[in-house]
Amino acid sequence: MVERIDYQIEKYSFADVNETPRIAQQWNEVIEECRRVRAGSAERLRIALLNVDYVTSFELPFRLLLVRAPQLIADLRDELQLSRKSAVFNGRRFGCVYSVKSDLSKVPDEFQYRLSTRIFREGSSGDTAAPYREIAKEIKMPRERLKRALENGLAVTALDGLFWFGMQRIAADVAVLRKKGMRMTTSEVQVWDSLTDTLRPVPVYR
Repeated sequence: MVERIDYQIEKYSFADVNETPRIAQQWNEVIEECRRVRAGSAERLRIALLNVDYVTSFELPFRLLLVRAPQLIADLRDELQLSRKSAVFNGRRFGCVYSVKSDLSKVPDEFQYRLSTRIFREGSSGDTAAPYREIAKEIKMPRERLKRALENGLAVTALDGLFWFGMQRIAADVAVLRKKGMRMTTSEVQVWDSLTDTLRPVPVYR
């Protein structure tokens, strides 16, 4: 039997605290369009870039459930002639704002994002969301959350890292843990989520 994990998303709210009604509406329309056409990762990103005034490197994984956002952006930068500026997220993380528009002077330099979710996880191996939520409650730092989960024998997918550990680039944190001597395996698992309504392979770490 091919391993599969389903994520049933009953609540998913991700937004900048100062988000304008215009940006909020644009993102709502993007999500509706992505669901309607069951867009793959690259196509979800393309739809967002063409329909939202600007997008940030911090929000893309959360808004569109992208596993490899930096690589996808790199693939589209020349084709769409994207403009870029630096920004600060949640007071301490640095990244970029991207837009098909050339004038980014009115785009904020700082963003404060908040995430609120209610997500159910059902895997063929029987794992639920409960142990991931418990680790998130006990430990603050994302990489330490990942370390605890792996030490506890949990399989952690890129979406587990995103939903419960706050990890946008789980591969980077995996690389750091490996350099520190932690041994783990990497494979792929088929995942489906009700936000994008797509089934696709994502990395899973054990």
